[in-house]
Amino acid sequence: MDRRSVIVLILDGCNVKALRKARIPHIDETKKRGSYTFKCRSIYPTVTYSAHASILTGVYPNSHGIVGNSFYDRKDGKIVNFDVEDVNRYLSSKTIFEKVEGTKIAIGEPIVRGADVVVSKEEVQAKELFDQDVYAINRAIELVEERKPIIAVVNLLGIDRISEIYGPLSKELLDHLEEVDRWINALVQSLKRIYDDYLLILLSDHGIVEVEENIDLKEVIDLDVIVCVSHRAAHVYLREGDLEEVKGRLKREGKFKLISRGELGNYRLDNPRSGDIVVIAKKGYELGPELPKGSHGGGSRGEFLVPLILNKPEYIDMLREIDITAIDKIALRYLREAKAVSIAKELLKDVDPAHKWDHTARVLSRATELAVKYNADVEAVRLSCIFHDLGRAEGVEGHEERSARLAREFLIKEGCPKKFIEKVEKIILKHHLDPDKLESIEEKILWDADKLDSIGIIGFARCLLEEGFYRRNIEDAVSHLLRDLSEFENVMHFKETKKPAKVRKVSVLKLIGRLKKEL
Repeated sequence: MDRRSVIVLILDGCNVKALRKARIPHIDETKKRGSYTFKCRSIYPTVTYSAHASILTGVYPNSHGIVGNSFYDRKDGKIVNFDVEDVNRYLSSKTIFEKVEGTKIAIGEPIVRGADVVVSKEEVQAKELFDQDVYAINRAIELVEERKPIIAVVNLLGIDRISEIYGPLSKELLDHLEEVDRWINALVQSLKRIYDDYLLILLSDHGIVEVEENIDLKEVIDLDVIVCVSHRAAHVYLREGDLEEVKGRLKREGKFKLISRGELGNYRLDNPRSGDIVVIAKKGYELGPELPKGSHGGGSRGEFLVPLILNKPEYIDMLREIDITAIDKIALRYLREAKAVSIAKELLKDVDPAHKWDHTARVLSRATELAVKYNADVEAVRLSCIFHDLGRAEGVEGHEERSARLAREFLIKEGCPKKFIEKVEKIILKHHLDPDKLESIEEKILWDADKLDSIGIIGFARCLLEEGFYRRNIEDAVSHLLRDLSEFENVMHFKETKKPAKVRKVSVLKLIGRLKKEL
């Protein structure tokens, strides 16, 4: 059975500009080989507990209920501060840990509900500041090797605090990111040893910007109100009848953006825990009691846009117009595909050697490249590739229908949408039809990738394997290859398959000519 895992590394508070500026060859190599965006969006407010809750649950604060680093519980008449109380008790939505089966690990992460192994924030923060992230990654390496988790979430807390103390583009931060990069490489080497495959997700929960002035909201308002500050954002809870007066006093200052209760839905903050007014500080201002060099919580570009880097190219389709709630969906998509691969490898043990997993793996690789290049539905293409030959376990005739049925049953069990299931079924059903009967780009992609593996020297090798399996001879294999060449070489749909088809034809015909002389 394949051993696969999702590893989520959260570069807590890492500014996009800092990541661009730092010398981080290993992260840069991940970007180059995989997929990435520096325009992933955080959530409102851009603070740790709200953002981490959105990353780990896949929903916004209006659903998961973590509307800031603190909130006023109107029912109990008290302020709930997540630096003191366990944020997991107040979550209203399931975490990724609760959605998957297998060992789940959380390190330095505040959202841990459902995790089997937890290295707490407090344990990590007990180390010296510049040692915290190295400690977290080392613990990840140890626990990955020992427990082999299906998912691990590692939060690098030190980046955030260093950015606050020294500044979001300080030399101290850049040097630290370079050190973190080296340890990320050590983690990657460990993952390569342990797993057959893995998905590495690198992202930040929010960015950090410079601040220059401290503001006490209670002093500005100067009325009997409750203020729950989250760095550069705050929920303000009012007495009945004070709303307009408070708004007027805040507006006169000219230092805030105000979000009234009726507007909270626009920011996905429409939750009973939210204040009557949400105050967002303008550029340069901090609402907390300290005056750090860097802070967050507001909606500026530096706080709101975060890096998101994956070690695989096939998720590029999910990176368009993306926000941090998509991490949950990306992880679940990978784990769903991992299940499909395990099923495929098991069923393909019983088919002829020309159609075992190595053929499917080549088709999958080629089809993925095409799907990415042509903006196709990458997930539908990949699942279609994985399932397209599984029906051969019960014979060649009608294997398309059996393969489509297996895919349908699997996707229904996984809770996929009906339209998506129908699309995958259709792609599989058509992979042996005449090329002129194909309609969607996804159908053409699987067809081309599958047929390209039938021609050239690799195609001849597969013909030899298949004809030998059915107790036929070399001449039968040659006839099989020539038949495939005549049927497939001139009907490919993409330049990326047309050209290789012609090249493969030339090379294999030379080989066949030499073979015939020897025969």
